[in-house]
Amino acid sequence: MDGLLLPLNIPDLWQQEAVRALREGRDVVVDAPTGAGKTRIFELFVESRHAARLGQAVYTVPTRALANDKWTEWKNRGWNVGIATGDIAHNLHAAVVVATLETQRERILADRAPGLLVIDEYQMIADTKRGLNYELAIALPPAANTQLLLLSGSVRNPAEIVTWLQKLGRDPVLIQVKERPVPLDEFPMERLPRVPHQIEGFWARLGAGVVIAGLSPLLIFAPRRADAERIARKVAEALPQDSSIPIDPAHEKHLPRDLVRLLRQRVAYHHSGLSYAARAGFIEPLAKNGHLHVIVATTGLAAGINFSVRSVLVSDTTYQDGPFTRELRSDELLQMFGRAGRRGLDDAGYVLTAQNSPRLHDGSPRQIRRINQIDWPTLLRIMEGEFSRGGDVFARAAEVCERLFSRQTIRLGFESHSEETHEPSRYGPTRAEFLNSKGEWEPSRNVTAASKPVAQCLAQRQERWVEARRAPLLVDSLGPGRLCKIRDERSTHYGKEITVGNYLPSGEIKPAGWVRHQLHLRKDEVFAEGEFLHAVAPLLATTWAGAQPHAIVRRRHAAALILDVGGMPVQAQPDSHGKWLIAPPKRRIAVSAEIGYASAEGRMMNPAPGSAARAWRSLGLVDDKGIPTARGRVFCRFQAGEGLVIAAALEDAKYPLEDLVCHLANLRGGPRFSELDSRGSERLAVASRDIYGHVDYEGYLNAGLSEGYGEATWEAIETFLSAGMRGFPDHTISVGDIERAILEWQSLLRHIIHAPPADAPRWEDLQQAAHAALREPRGTHTVDWANHLPIQFRQPRRVEKMTRLEKR
Repeated sequence: MDGLLLPLNIPDLWQQEAVRALREGRDVVVDAPTGAGKTRIFELFVESRHAARLGQAVYTVPTRALANDKWTEWKNRGWNVGIATGDIAHNLHAAVVVATLETQRERILADRAPGLLVIDEYQMIADTKRGLNYELAIALPPAANTQLLLLSGSVRNPAEIVTWLQKLGRDPVLIQVKERPVPLDEFPMERLPRVPHQIEGFWARLGAGVVIAGLSPLLIFAPRRADAERIARKVAEALPQDSSIPIDPAHEKHLPRDLVRLLRQRVAYHHSGLSYAARAGFIEPLAKNGHLHVIVATTGLAAGINFSVRSVLVSDTTYQDGPFTRELRSDELLQMFGRAGRRGLDDAGYVLTAQNSPRLHDGSPRQIRRINQIDWPTLLRIMEGEFSRGGDVFARAAEVCERLFSRQTIRLGFESHSEETHEPSRYGPTRAEFLNSKGEWEPSRNVTAASKPVAQCLAQRQERWVEARRAPLLVDSLGPGRLCKIRDERSTHYGKEITVGNYLPSGEIKPAGWVRHQLHLRKDEVFAEGEFLHAVAPLLATTWAGAQPHAIVRRRHAAALILDVGGMPVQAQPDSHGKWLIAPPKRRIAVSAEIGYASAEGRMMNPAPGSAARAWRSLGLVDDKGIPTARGRVFCRFQAGEGLVIAAALEDAKYPLEDLVCHLANLRGGPRFSELDSRGSERLAVASRDIYGHVDYEGYLNAGLSEGYGEATWEAIETFLSAGMRGFPDHTISVGDIERAILEWQSLLRHIIHAPPADAPRWEDLQQAAHAALREPRGTHTVDWANHLPIQFRQPRRVEKMTRLEKR
């Protein structure tokens, strides 16, 4: 009988059916509720002898947090498992690799997709920003080389996905489970037991009632960071201190002081403003192992963290998404509700409801419908490869589009023969120009000012270029003294006149007080005029920085020194004729973009307005034969609009690469640091807008910058690395914000390092600069992500009631 008490983990029938289909070489689409055990299918298959025949298995998830979680779990089981999330790349040749989907893009495009590709949460196909990555990851791998396992619990039309796979020549099977292993019930807050009368306030009474009723652990979703912290503090006020969670004093430095206090009472808040160590090292393992009674988290936790609780409460149906407030979708609510109910521990999960809170019927699967989007970088990469093989780039692009799930007909625009002309918009590409020495307007890009003597420069006088010393307004602005004329044998030009002393009756000069003070002269010292000009005046050279004494003239009783300013240094810029110009007139003009393509018969055709083909030509990504240009080749090595900004910066030959790799932190910084002074990194934005103008292309450019661009992100990182959080005394920036910015920046640099050759100017140099930036000391001040993974709390699960609270 004792043997019968051993815990047995017997797969459900539907799990066995899915594993059997995988063993038969079929693709599997699983539709099962959150918490039903979808991941178990993959684990059973990997642990069988059939997995080895497929080669490597890659398990993709939407977030880094989920990837870290799965990696840690399977590594602790003794698996040979690697991880690839952009910020971490470890053991990539292992039999199993956990990855974020975007990290697999390059190998899929290069026809090196793994033998088994698992796409967890495949409902991301409907995501407006990342959907194309998911769609193409399914559409591109050949059925003969790659098996697919698609997992989700929030798709309303999985049968349509199966039909799509069949059209791609695959042999899929749909596994559907409607019943949750742990059923969900609504629990109105009015049914919570009475709590001691001294506990006041809604959240305090709620927390106490949930614990007394045995409904903890409770997960409360809050819309914003501040709300999560406030609710957690209110809940903790009602619960007695429980010090059984050991927190090493050496580890407390990773936690905010108030969070340490909350953890003593088994309460925590969780949001992206916390440090990585606080989230992944303490709160997440404590919650997953059942040591917390109440966790208050922002809505990102629903998709980003894989742990379940006994009950869930959604406090608000809106949440903050960058600068915008958004409404929760029904499938997002379904995922949140799905966290309630722990398989093997609970008979039921509970969704707590109040008067205005969402209820179970508000959560429902999502109908996957994709809007008509084209993943430009992927298509251009495919066209680049097709050109290198000597194929038809237009036909290959159209073929890929036909394989997509999107119901709409995706028009690339190559088929249009319209003769419509295109006038440049005032919001389109522009070019900065300056007036050169011949009166011509020439581009100012890649022209850098330098320090030159005035005598070697030209300046504007009455809208004409003249020798700079003959421009009175310019000379008057240089150094001390009054404007005067200097006449020599060849010409008349301007100089400066400054009083240096007084003439005595003897004809000698008594130096002025400022001269005596600077040269430490006695009050009774006097000099002959020639002696003053040739011996004394040169000693004052530092006063007029490069100007040379020319003569001394008598102004009544005053002695005035005439200075020739020809040797004074000024900032000037060269023109194409080799002349150095001081402050040349500048302008910015609209640039007419080429939009036409040459047909096979040699006839020019203009693509339809709004088509991808027209946009690619307008942005300079392809030539008139559809072949990616150097700019296009750089662009298609990235996703979304990041490559457009990077390509523009590389074209500015005067943009130092050691500065550029730092400024790239802005590309993924978002609006969090915009209140800071950019102090230099704005050059990246200037480079992009110089090329593209303030144009909008949905998903790629917003006012000439990539979506997600964040001003002053690099300055925030630089401040943090030099002064820590003390560098932000008057701002609401948190350590979690900085860590996320550093992580995204380093992830982008690693992407550049490992990207394939692009045959574009400065591309290899950028890769070397990115490699150097990661090796520099400033990079070592950041968290070592690969080794700083969750601190696992090995205590037994703790889910009992708090008896001390009941006694109160």
